[in-house]
Order: sequence, then structure tokens, then C-alpha cells
Amino acid sequence: MEKKDVTLLVIESAGEKGLSPIQIQKSLFLIVQSHLPALPSDFYEFYAYNYGPFCEEVYQDADALVEEGLVFDMPVSGQSWSIYTIAPKGRERAEAIRRENEIGDLAQYIKEIVEWVSALTFSELLRAIYAKYPQYSENSVFQG
Repeated sequence: MEKKDVTLLVIESAGEKGLSPIQIQKSLFLIVQSHLPALPSDFYEFYAYNYGPFCEEVYQDADALVEEGLVFDMPVSGQSWSIYTIAPKGRERAEAIRRENEIGDLAQYIKEIVEWVSALTFSELLRAIYAKYPQYSENSVFQG
């Protein structure tokens, strides 16, 4: 399983609602903190940035999933970012990933994390991440 596959599973877990780029970033950051054995050995490496833990490769992989037709990126009116939602082809691929890999605990953890991240506002999400991982707030421009 590749790290991009985990990103696909994260986006798929959000269902029709989809995820913003920051929700994807923070979901994957929390997933890497779990150290679950099903994660790829070369999983994303995060560093402290403007809005907490960040990994440029996450955006590259999300864009690659869009290019492959596995994910849709829906522009948000008045914003410079998009909401990422699963495409039918992506749902099929996610099902195949779960079938081909032993990821039981990881699949459940992804679902729980995405539900939690999706339930929070932007400010609440950053405050919660900074409270648990204060080292990732050191370069933050967020003052919430």
C-alpha cells in the first residue's frame, strides 16, 4: 500500500461532504501519530508550518488522485481552495485497497479521525492539534 492510498481512504471516509485541504492534512497527521503497522514505511513527514503540521506531499498526492480520476476537487466559492470528494472510480479503488491489504485497525482509525476532524471548525481543529502537539504551533500564523 502506498501513502497516496491512505490519502484516498481518508477522502473516501468523508463521504459526499468531502474534506478541505486542511482537514486532509490534519487527518493524515493524526493518522501518522497512531504508528499503526499497516501504514506505509515511507509515510508522510510533517513539520511545523503556518497552520500547524504540514506536508507538501499530501497536496501533491491529493492532486494526483484528482488527475487519476479517483477524486473530485470542487472549488469553494470565494476561496482559493477546493473540497475533495471521492469519485466513483476512487470508491472502487478504496474498496480494492481494503480487500488487498490487512488494514482493519487502520481503516477503523481513519474513519474515526475523519469523523472527528469533520465535526470541528477550522479554529477548533487547530486549537485541538496545538493542545496535543504544541511543537507544531511554533511557526503558526493562526491566532485563534
